[in-house]
Amino acid sequence: MDNSEIDLEKYVQAVRSAIEKAPLRAEDAVDLSDIWVITSLPVDLIMECLKRPEMKLPSTVSKVIFNKKIVIKNSEYLNNPQGE
Repeated sequence: MDNSEIDLEKYVQAVRSAIEKAPLRAEDAVDLSDIWVITSLPVDLIMECLKRPEMKLPSTVSKVIFNKKIVIKNSEYLNNPQGE
């Protein structure tokens, strides 16, 4: 693993953490603009991190959206995990 891969992994972790902190929108989606506000990372870098194979969304998040378009869907999404 070279230095650029190590640096990118730090950003992936930052984006993952921001997703956990971001408010859920309609249909349990997280808006990329909320990730941007939390991390202050450039949108292009956030998009690159979201498309990395190691990026795993929390089971409570159905997808990440940007400008009303789906950036990434969560195949492990659990609809209403508390059963409420």
